Amino acid sequence: MTPYDFVHLSLLAVGGGIRGKTKLQKTLYFLGVLTDVIDDLAYRAHYYGPYSDEVSAAVSRLVSLGFVNQSVGGAAFVNESGFEVSRYDYELNDQGTRIAEMKQRQYAELWRKLVEAAKNLRDAGDIDYMKLSMAAKTHFMTRKKSRTSLGELVQLAQGFGWSVTQTEIVDSARFLERLGLVEIVKAKTK
Repeated sequence: MTPYDFVHLSLLAVGGGIRGKTKLQKTLYFLGVLTDVIDDLAYRAHYYGPYSDEVSAAVSRLVSLGFVNQSVGGAAFVNESGFEVSRYDYELNDQGTRIAEMKQRQYAELWRKLVEAAKNLRDAGDIDYMKLSMAAKTHFMTRKKSRTSLGELVQLAQGFGWSVTQTEIVDSARFLERLGLVEIVKAKTK
């Protein structure tokens, strides 16, 4: 399995499309975690949370091969710095869907895991890209631990240069608990 095949199958598993580059990166991050292939995707710390050049290249390849339609929306919005903000949406087209369905057989075990992971992600709650990004940041910080405290998460975030609030950490931790990825414990008092 290559990151290209993973991205292609992941898009099919989540229903064919994802709205926004950040949501795509973070959704694929969690699918990678939940299917135990996260190391193959080479995610690294980034301003908006874990980011993978491999995933980005795979998406670009799917678009250039004509398997995924990329559309741009939201260009009328201008942020506080005066820059236009655009959202890139990605959707498998008919040809891309047919090819992905053929890959289901080739990667049957991965496909089974992806379908289950996509269901678990949906069941954990449909959250917007900013909250998903925060949850991915939170998980990225704790990926080697199964238990942590909220205070420890805030300290870890500062170590990555991420500015997070206690509320964001709490919301993210609850989402991760629903996914079964982390257990939040009360901080030990001295």
